[in-house]
Amino acid sequence: MMHARSLNANEILEVVFTYLTEVSSLRNYDEILMVLANMGRALTSSDRCTVWVVNDDKTKIWTKVAHGMDAIELPIDSGIVGNSIIYGTKVIIDDVYKDARFNPEVDKKTGYTTKSMMVIPMPDNNGEIIGAFQVINHQGEKGVFDDRDMERLMLASTYAAETLVSAKLTQEIEDTQKEVIFTMGSVGESRSKETGNHVKRVAEYSKILALAYGLNDKEAELLKQVSPMHDIGKVAIPDSILNKPGRFNAQERIIMDTHASLGFEMLKNSDRPLLKAASIVAYEHHEKWNGSGYPNRLKGENIHIYGRITALADVFDALGSDRCYKKAWDDERIFNLFKEERGEHFDPKLIDIFFDNINKFLEIRETFKDSYYDEEDSSKEVDHIIILGAHGTKSKGFATSAFYLNERNVIDAGNLLEPLEEKSTKIENIWLTHSHLDHISDIASIIDNYFSLRKTTLNIIGLPETIKAVKEHFLNDVIWPDFSVINMVHSENMAVKYTEIKLGVKYDIGENETIEAFETDHTVASCGYIVTKNKKSILITADTYSLDNVISIIDSRIDIKTVVVECSFPSSMEHLAKESKHLTPKLLFSKLEALKRDDITLLINHIKPSFIDKMRNEIEEYSGKWEPKILKDNEVINFS
Repeated sequence: MMHARSLNANEILEVVFTYLTEVSSLRNYDEILMVLANMGRALTSSDRCTVWVVNDDKTKIWTKVAHGMDAIELPIDSGIVGNSIIYGTKVIIDDVYKDARFNPEVDKKTGYTTKSMMVIPMPDNNGEIIGAFQVINHQGEKGVFDDRDMERLMLASTYAAETLVSAKLTQEIEDTQKEVIFTMGSVGESRSKETGNHVKRVAEYSKILALAYGLNDKEAELLKQVSPMHDIGKVAIPDSILNKPGRFNAQERIIMDTHASLGFEMLKNSDRPLLKAASIVAYEHHEKWNGSGYPNRLKGENIHIYGRITALADVFDALGSDRCYKKAWDDERIFNLFKEERGEHFDPKLIDIFFDNINKFLEIRETFKDSYYDEEDSSKEVDHIIILGAHGTKSKGFATSAFYLNERNVIDAGNLLEPLEEKSTKIENIWLTHSHLDHISDIASIIDNYFSLRKTTLNIIGLPETIKAVKEHFLNDVIWPDFSVINMVHSENMAVKYTEIKLGVKYDIGENETIEAFETDHTVASCGYIVTKNKKSILITADTYSLDNVISIIDSRIDIKTVVVECSFPSSMEHLAKESKHLTPKLLFSKLEALKRDDITLLINHIKPSFIDKMRNEIEEYSGKWEPKILKDNEVINFS
């Protein structure tokens, strides 16, 4: 069998379609799991693949498909797979016996030796994790998995999740096949950061147009099911082109336009009616009525009706939806364009049908509207804090300390570049808690990666000792350039400036939003922050050992309802925690006994990733009256 890493994009899609075509003919849930496991093994060149499923009450994970093993059912927090499902993290491990989460008892019972492992959680359309792919022991020369294997397994997990959801709900061939087709169309859109409901809306628009044009119910439904596949060819377009924020140059446009032909080539050889119809849609949805489209410059009714319908539906939705690179057009502008393009871009009859049914189109757009983050207004509208990094050190799938307050302000810079990408160019103020590397590292990354795009000086704010440490030991022309003496591209101002913070002083950071620092107890000068929005406050301790000052502040300020407190090491490592000025679960909850209030929402962060399972158990053991929650990366804290 050909090694998975040697497959090109078309061959990968061919593998996926081969297995999903087999899935579409199955009714038995266990058989579907087996085919999906075979797909995962084929895509990653692994020795074994297991498809785990979360049970209905979300207390256990189970599988009847583990190559070479019998059926298994385990508590949901068990081992590496359980950890991946609970935290929604992707995992690659070169040697599982060096990972504290691995349970070697399974190997002992079966006689099998597990070496390398990769786990990918499977989220459904609502973002809820319904299971996971687990592959074991890569069959390549080095015997370990890498990012290419992860990309292939992620592709499989995207399809598998919706396949399992559909199979479980319907247990019918047709519905399973339809879900798979729709999901494959969503993948084409998601790679280019299109809106989540784009393919749903295009599908609904297409059916309206098809019925009004005169297609029968069966054919209109067929078009509805396959229209989400119109951009499936985008899976083979490089990300550097697909997600470029500006206009394409001539060469990039040529490459981008190949997605229609690529999609057709992926689908054309199938005998399935759905995939045959999808190949037509993929191939012809960029052709134009006047013959100026691509890839074949077809004209008029030489363009298949499926292509003509999908073209109109796709353009209407694209123009009327916000994108990462543009704002939506207003309806009047869209309608004027459609009138101008009647008989040019679009079939005249379809344009007439569109205007005759415009209320139906607008109703569908409203029903399946997207939740879109408006960058222009984010500093005014945000009513929550986003956790960009929640852990005490970097590890695969775990990020270090960073809190996104609004588009201009963050607390700490342990993890900014990956979650914010180009949005990090909007950051104006980084409020540092202290100078340790896991809290400052991405200052360098966001300046370096987007230096030419930044228009505002980056203001690094902290205690005098923190500012001194960053200037002398980090941005010092030895470890990294001193950007405080380097001009920005678009301004005579320097790229970086420094501001010393004063404890207890409120600083405005947005409309009805302030931040103030308070002293904390760490091995270097450190502070925590109280962020207030509309008179509701969240206190963030950052790294600390003593909670005396924190408790005094909470007891005196009724506006503080939520507290984010650090807890880094398990209680068995109390000596290290004390030496490094951190907390353990036992220390944390013993110190909280002094707190007079019991109406606080307690959130815990900064746990070292390798201790998560152990500390979760300890937090439950020592928490007493508290009902704390362990924070995860990308989680949201609401002001309440």
